[in-house]
Amino acid sequence: MKAVLILSLLISAIDSGLSAYSIPTFSSSLQHGNRNAFLSYCASTVASASLLSSGPKKAIAFDGSGSTAYSGRNPTSKAELKKSYQNRIVEDVKDFKRLGVAIDNGDLSPESGAWVSFFIEFQRREADDAGRTYAGLADLVGTKDVSGCGLLLATSYGKPGKPADNLPSVKKFNAMAKLFDPIKTVGKKGDAAKVKSAWTKAGVALSEYLEVVELPSSLSDPIYD
Repeated sequence: MKAVLILSLLISAIDSGLSAYSIPTFSSSLQHGNRNAFLSYCASTVASASLLSSGPKKAIAFDGSGSTAYSGRNPTSKAELKKSYQNRIVEDVKDFKRLGVAIDNGDLSPESGAWVSFFIEFQRREADDAGRTYAGLADLVGTKDVSGCGLLLATSYGKPGKPADNLPSVKKFNAMAKLFDPIKTVGKKGDAAKVKSAWTKAGVALSEYLEVVELPSSLSDPIYD
């Protein structure tokens, strides 16, 4: 059932022109009513959707008692995993800054490059150079099904087997995570001043989060250029 839903979502996706995301197309044999070809296409696409929904590229989910991503790892591998999350977050911040530039230039279209690059929730066809399989916001904050690297990194500062809710890093993450969607909400209304205000508010919370996860807190730092 889940695979069928994914297939339906992919078929109904708008053609944004971004080659990094998988949007299915129909072959000429389907367009000319070849029933066998159609059934074969459906079967293969549903199978692919099933693999997409359960593939190994998804971030490991947070279980409420510390990040399972660090379970059973030695100190070296934990440090490497932590660094990989930090590298992904740097790229997410770059996407957030590009969104800010677009807003400053009066671009409030949810279908424009900077907005799509930050807000789109489709999984990438393949990971980018930083190992991200999702766009900026989904990679940082996550979706309803997948935890983002922001939470996974925040929980790495806790002790194994103990709740992480009271960690400063987790508190800063939770405060930040709820401030991105309002940017998109006011953007749809076309009010540039309110969009800029929402972006700035999210930027302040993002900076506070970056500081507690050992990344430069200033969004103007060269690492985010």
